[in-house]
Amino acid sequence: MSVLSPLPDAAARLAALEREAAHQSALSAGDGRSWVGERDGVHPVVIVGAGQAGLVLARGLHRRGIDDVVVIDAAPADATGPWTTYARMHTLRTPKDIAWPTWGTPAVSPRAWFEAVYGVEAWEALEYFPTTAWHGFLQWYREVSSVLTVGSTRVTALRTAGADDPLQLDLTGPDGDWTLTARHVVLATGIEGAGGRHLPPLLRSLPADRVFHTHDDIDFDALAGLRIGVLGAGTGAFDNAATALEHGAASVEVHMRRPAMPQVSPYRWMEFAGLIENYGSFTDAQKWEFNVHLSAVDQPATQNALWRAHAFDSFRFVTSSPWQHVEWTTSDIAVTTPHGIRNYDVVFAATGIAADLAQRPELVEVAPDAALWSDRLTPEAVAQNPGLAAFPYLDDDFGLVSRTSPERSALSRIHMFNHGARLSQGMLSHQIPGLVGGATKLAAALSRRLFEHRADALLAEYLAYDVPVGVHIGRRAQAPQPAATSEVASLS
Repeated sequence: MSVLSPLPDAAARLAALEREAAHQSALSAGDGRSWVGERDGVHPVVIVGAGQAGLVLARGLHRRGIDDVVVIDAAPADATGPWTTYARMHTLRTPKDIAWPTWGTPAVSPRAWFEAVYGVEAWEALEYFPTTAWHGFLQWYREVSSVLTVGSTRVTALRTAGADDPLQLDLTGPDGDWTLTARHVVLATGIEGAGGRHLPPLLRSLPADRVFHTHDDIDFDALAGLRIGVLGAGTGAFDNAATALEHGAASVEVHMRRPAMPQVSPYRWMEFAGLIENYGSFTDAQKWEFNVHLSAVDQPATQNALWRAHAFDSFRFVTSSPWQHVEWTTSDIAVTTPHGIRNYDVVFAATGIAADLAQRPELVEVAPDAALWSDRLTPEAVAQNPGLAAFPYLDDDFGLVSRTSPERSALSRIHMFNHGARLSQGMLSHQIPGLVGGATKLAAALSRRLFEHRADALLAEYLAYDVPVGVHIGRRAQAPQPAATSEVASLS
């Protein structure tokens, strides 16, 4: 893969782009009047997660006149999102020209930034956005959007009181423990936002330094010279395999339970406005059928990830190869497959995530009352796919639904703008193709909910409004006429 180099005048081009963005924002500022903000220490919205979903939503709320939105993230401000951790691919998996929510300011789009930094010709030659460039774009996007981000800060608890009382977030960060209160909390916490990393039971008895999930912080340099086995064959499996080989691993083998790599990607079919904007119109039965099928057919690993791993002679891809038994021999790991026993020094679990709200510290207290899809399905349907049935059941505003008080609960003000929305809202949360629909929908919902909460105060403000506009009764005063120039006089 060729390495992109910024243009020599990239800094000046970016400065010009920022001026253009400010100009475009001013031209479309009709909806930007501030009408709600912090009151009595309560923020209208706190967003947990400063990756692409959280940043886009924060800008959209500001454009709707919602001020004092706070964005917090466990990572440092310059490292939010997966792009410097477990996103080990060289490029994004979505095409470069995917729609992006610009909120009336095209100058803050990924394409505008890329062309300013690398040039129009580089954009035309591009197929997929490089991961490092995407991270750079998001850093710039946060700065140019003036999003207040509190980095290196974790949510240790999210507490509710009465149905209409503010939500409380207990936080810990560089300055110790503190709290924030908010009317609404948005969990823009990505693919692990409704649970955590799934490590199959047969791997849990292995020594901790011999087994890694592909989302873990892995020291690949320490794996030089070792034999590695990978369970699972999604794109992440091949990206991690290639990363290990690039750092000197002796060999890597990726094992897939299917007889062949899928050849159809249903996600490509899903990338159209009709579905993105209207998925919520499906009935629950249709949503369930949609996602059961998606899990069954899955999608192929990306071509670039496959090529990257297969570039090494010491790489092997094994199909029809579920792991039947795994044993630590005191010197290495013996993995039993239908093809025989394979021995590895280290194994990777490319086995995705599991939905389990109780795994999330910010949701431990509310999880017992949060409805799941299993609460809305027949036992037969749950047995069809227990993993999907464990996903949270959300309302149309991405909000959690209470088991005990579904019509009136503070849980509806906790919005799952993450992978937890997969069944209820489709791909409208953290995935790039869905942001243009999801962020727009959630921003509008938050605006509506905040307006409903402040309706009495806004009506009183309206009834008391008495600022004169300066109307004068009578004929309009005549402006002084300029003296005719000699040229004008000569024409008369």
